[in-house]
Amino acid sequence: MERLGVAVARDDIKESTITTVLQGGCLCGKVRFKANGPPMRTLACHCTFCQKVTGSSFYAESLFALDAVEFNEGELTQFEHRSDVSRKKVYVHFCPTCGTTVGLTFERWPDLRAISRGCFDEPNAVEVSSHIWTGSAQSGVALPCGVDCFDGPRATLDGKALPSTQYPEPVMARQSS
Repeated sequence: MERLGVAVARDDIKESTITTVLQGGCLCGKVRFKANGPPMRTLACHCTFCQKVTGSSFYAESLFALDAVEFNEGELTQFEHRSDVSRKKVYVHFCPTCGTTVGLTFERWPDLRAISRGCFDEPNAVEVSSHIWTGSAQSGVALPCGVDCFDGPRATLDGKALPSTQYPEPVMARQSS
């Protein structure tokens, strides 16, 4: 089942300790951005939608207020997808030249923008604080210790925060079949 890769409980948003401007762009360099201020959180989403968006095992994204991110070069193309879970639209923003997924915006959360962690000039400047939709993680994916992990979303459709699991040591999300 395809799932929306971002769940935000308003009472659960924590700010990072980052105080500098984060910059980045796409693979070919035609699209550039800067994020003014720290992300609300950075998470790794293992839903099947995010697997398809990235063509990989998961999507790592940093969430910002919509107006905290400025695009200073190039234009993005947008693909619209309807979430199987919320039935709300998710907009995938990508470079029309190289195809890099730069980020997402959401009908459900119109004031938020996700930026692909891999698009930051310094991706390790933002730390992944949780893993979501681990129930659909691919075989071979290890979940880290001491990080909030959610089998599904972080919150219900009405915004209620859901409980997480923190593992005492890394664990495999699933065994290969």
